[in-house]
Amino acid sequence: MAANDTHSIESLAKVLRLPVFGAYAEHIDTDRPFDENLAGLMSLELARREDASVKRRVREAGFPFGKTLGTFEFPPTLPHLKKEQLLELATCRFIAEKTNVCALGGSGTGKTHAMAAIGLEAVQRGYSAKFFRLSDLITALDEAKSEKRLGTMMKALLKYDLIEIDEWGYVQLSAKKAQLLFDVVAKRCEVGGSIFITSNFEFSRWPQFLGDSVMTKALVGKLTGNSVILNMNGEDYRLHSRMD
Repeated sequence: MAANDTHSIESLAKVLRLPVFGAYAEHIDTDRPFDENLAGLMSLELARREDASVKRRVREAGFPFGKTLGTFEFPPTLPHLKKEQLLELATCRFIAEKTNVCALGGSGTGKTHAMAAIGLEAVQRGYSAKFFRLSDLITALDEAKSEKRLGTMMKALLKYDLIEIDEWGYVQLSAKKAQLLFDVVAKRCEVGGSIFITSNFEFSRWPQFLGDSVMTKALVGKLTGNSVILNMNGEDYRLHSRMD
């Protein structure tokens, strides 16, 4: 092949955003038929795009770094959490079935880690997901409301296959902010989108940070109407591991 032809292929591949084709010389086998070489290049380009798509969705999701199933520990300090439960959630059938997940337990028991790890599995399986700390989500909703773009933000939240909201109960919410949270949960449940939440508090204590017992009952009802409950009560395994 002439040098000009090589340059032309590389230039066209760059314009068309086909980097695998631009580096075709690294991948083709002159002993194979043309159609096999072409199919091979196309397969490599598809794999590259899929990998790039997963990486983009992971960045957009905002998961805490390094929280994977491979790095999650199942210590004896969490007697109620079964490995099979997380492995089942990792199949992401709960998303396809429009099921919510509530991980409840004390501080340091791995709730955030478990939630982020399941979210990462979801993204790798082709689902869209978004991770929030509750305080950050409420701030964003409050700002959107004051700037008259709450409807736009709500529509964006409804498009995700999975919304993860961490640290319920760390911050006491005003009536206005609690209502914003209720609206998110209610609308997600209406469209059948999965929500994964973590909290240090059992449901009976949620009125302490939500303020309104009637609204809290309705919110808990919507979250748990079709849900998986992870009982993550136990000792702080991070502290326990330091003492071993």
